[in-house]
Amino acid sequence: MAAIFFTLMKHKYLLLFLFTLIFQSAYKAQSFSNQKKGMLSSSQFSDLKAFLVSKNLQIKDTIFIKYDFNKESCWNRLDEQGNEKIEIIKMSFQKHISDFNAQHKDAIAYNFREPGNRINKLKLWDSTIIIDDLYFLKNLLFKKKRECGTSVIILNDGSYLLYFGDPHFELLDKVYQNQ
Repeated sequence: MAAIFFTLMKHKYLLLFLFTLIFQSAYKAQSFSNQKKGMLSSSQFSDLKAFLVSKNLQIKDTIFIKYDFNKESCWNRLDEQGNEKIEIIKMSFQKHISDFNAQHKDAIAYNFREPGNRINKLKLWDSTIIIDDLYFLKNLLFKKKRECGTSVIILNDGSYLLYFGDPHFELLDKVYQNQ
């Protein structure tokens, strides 16, 4: 037993180095697993624009969409905190989107959600969230349900970046922080 201990101690720096490499590899894999790049076909991009126009929404060079799913539990703990706190957070989200849209003439941000009433109060009570009543966006971009929703940034050539989970608005801010 003592021989094993001394052998391990002799190689402790090697073990530490290996554990560090394994941890870094796992961290890098995890940090990129929450994103997916893609490209809409020209007909899909045209359909997306027609859909947005049908909802009386603006189309700009860059479109950011935050999408929440029915039957998810991301904000359930907030439901227990009281209606006043929910209202404050709801107003903060609305202000963030409104401020972003006012500051960026070439970009627009929208908040959509899947139809249904099995969603937390924060999303259910927010009348500015547009309901994807025909599941158009879900079928086009948000096919896989993710905890805490999914966001997409769509550029004017139809290329896009899907971002799974929170924090959605930090992604939006990072994209435009240098402009």
